[in-house]
Amino acid sequence: MDFLEETTYKAEYSNGRIIIMGLASAIHELLVGYMITLLNIHYQFKGFLVFSSNLGVKTNDQRGYFNPDVTVVKGQLEFYNQSNAIILNPYLVIEVLSEGTYQYDLNEKLFKYQSMKSVHEVIFVDRFDKVVVKFQKTDNPKVWTETIYDGENPEILIDTMNVKLNDIFDKIDAFM
Repeated sequence: MDFLEETTYKAEYSNGRIIIMGLASAIHELLVGYMITLLNIHYQFKGFLVFSSNLGVKTNDQRGYFNPDVTVVKGQLEFYNQSNAIILNPYLVIEVLSEGTYQYDLNEKLFKYQSMKSVHEVIFVDRFDKVVVKFQKTDNPKVWTETIYDGENPEILIDTMNVKLNDIFDKIDAFM
């Protein structure tokens, strides 16, 4: 963990491995920026903080440290050890799927996020298929629901915010 805090490049830690993260594409960053903007507007003055991928999230065990593309914290920040860059209490995380991290995000990160007591929702934005997948914790913390938003289900509910699927992906059509 000390190494990860001091690196000059973006890295994550999962199951005993350090994963070096490459540069994000313009489309990826456009989607991340749009999601941050929507969430900042929605949560303004409501006791939530919205962060970009430079904020670290430490999972419950010693086998996970991630930089979600977007992190929302409800209430006060809880920091890992003496860090001011790694938190323990994300409320909502969003990952914009990329070619290089697609399987890693869905297979390793999802399970770690779901094991965190503070996480209420995990959102995956799939720019390739123009799909948003939401995993939401139920009253039973071991049970999560999965909702797929695509052309058949165009209105997305992210926490208490409604957003149209087309509004998310219309901005990237110029790049594809």
